[in-house]
Amino acid sequence: MISLVLLVVVVVLTTTLYTVGRYFHDSKKLRRFPSPSFAAFSPLWLMYHSWRARQYKAVQAAHEKYGPVVRISPNHVSFTAPGAYKDIYGFGNSIIKDDMYFHMSGGNPSMATATDKHMHAEKRRSLAHVFSAKEITAMEPRVQEMVAKLLRDIHIKSAGGKVSDLDPYETYPDGTFDIRPWLNMLTYDAISAMFFSNTYGMLDKGVDLCPSRSASGATKWVHGMDSFHSGGAFNTLFSHLPLAWNNVGRRIFRFAHGASALSNFAGMSRHQVHTRLRAQPAEPDLFSRLPTAPTEKRAVPMSFDELVAECATMLDAGNDTTQTALTNCIYHLAAHPIVQTKLRNILLEEVPPTSQPIASYQELKHIAYLRAVLDESFRCRPPVARGLPRRTTAAGAVIAGHCIPAGVTISAPIWNVHHNAELFPEPDSFVPERWMPNDNSNSNSVPPTSTSSSTNYAYRAPDPSDNYTYYTTPQEAHNLKTHVLPFHLGPRACIGRNLAYMELSIVIAALLLGFEWELAGGRGGGEGHTPALETVERFNCNVKELFVKVKGREGMVF
Repeated sequence: MISLVLLVVVVVLTTTLYTVGRYFHDSKKLRRFPSPSFAAFSPLWLMYHSWRARQYKAVQAAHEKYGPVVRISPNHVSFTAPGAYKDIYGFGNSIIKDDMYFHMSGGNPSMATATDKHMHAEKRRSLAHVFSAKEITAMEPRVQEMVAKLLRDIHIKSAGGKVSDLDPYETYPDGTFDIRPWLNMLTYDAISAMFFSNTYGMLDKGVDLCPSRSASGATKWVHGMDSFHSGGAFNTLFSHLPLAWNNVGRRIFRFAHGASALSNFAGMSRHQVHTRLRAQPAEPDLFSRLPTAPTEKRAVPMSFDELVAECATMLDAGNDTTQTALTNCIYHLAAHPIVQTKLRNILLEEVPPTSQPIASYQELKHIAYLRAVLDESFRCRPPVARGLPRRTTAAGAVIAGHCIPAGVTISAPIWNVHHNAELFPEPDSFVPERWMPNDNSNSNSVPPTSTSSSTNYAYRAPDPSDNYTYYTTPQEAHNLKTHVLPFHLGPRACIGRNLAYMELSIVIAALLLGFEWELAGGRGGGEGHTPALETVERFNCNVKELFVKVKGREGMVF
């Protein structure tokens, strides 16, 4: 017993002395940057806020207090100057993904977690054609089929019913229900239909139960949403630590719920890959385009473990970031009824009656206001709000005018860029009109000549009594193109951007053509305001819940 106590004391003292000594030695000259609390001494500050599921908020508060450059961990510097994002994530530099991604990969990196540039480039070449325009068009009917099931389920829930005996979600007497899990079940079913031709069937059951296969081949039923969310939170938490401590932490907490959830999510991907390899579908799916056999571009096919890793990434991006974007967009539309009505009227005019409520992407992709609503929702509430960590290499880097030596983790929080008042007037207001081109045919599309709220269209919300048009200055139009980055920037930008826009466009159009939306519980703030919406940041910044009331539109059959 005495030996154990002595060992603990020695470890604590050694760690403390090393931490303090490293801070004052300052070999990388990072003491010049301010830091909150004990962040400069230990990664535990960042881990604490990650554990509380509010990392981006803590970093945002640190920047508000200390300025545009903040040290948020002993070896991690965060930047919010507008030019920093391009400096860190753009093309033409030697900066690589941080070791955090390798820690998250569990030794089996996917395209998203590969830190080596050559490995990433090879993986991206192997996957790029999977997301070509031709492949996306071929997958559209599968998305439409899942959207039809979603509309049916929403109709049932709004009437107080149950989708099946397994449906655990309550509808309150006034018709209020939480739309978030239903959008999550949609995205799980849609991505599994597109990728594996084998959906999880969540929308049919009204619950997120799905099979998970262990490495030994044992199969069990798990809750897909919790597996990803709890597993992702656990994975992110320990990945802040250096590799040795990361491994120790995971070992100590291997029986925690998050650890089993992470294993279950990997098993969900493993089950789909195992099943798909044994059964060739009648029609090609996205999995058909993966190099499971030697090709001219890739002599060595993907191994089973590599397929599992890549498909887990597709399940991540294809379900969670998409459902978060959908939930955020419905929130904004329900909170801003004038915008909702305007978009619906445009859809009714542009989409042929025979295609309502589930239109094709070909019918939707040229509707500018629909794209403006999606992009403004991305700007206001990006699915990933934190700064994605990168690592400087031997050459070092100059970030927003600051010389950063080799081996330093750097990041630029996406939330801060999107909400920078220097880039976007009234950055916290949801105004899709800022994305629309100024057109002389619009009566109010002239530059404001006064700073009063009655005439300065850039600083007030739409008034239903007038023909409102937001005036976007040339500088803001440029900033929207260069500084709204929900799919990120540079060689590591999201490869599934076009697939996401296809799915988001079809779903949002169908939800507006099929139903009228209202925030429940008096949570709406009226036009020009963004009501509070609670988020939970595991890695992605998810909506905790979104209670709504919906009313089916006349003539729509579900």
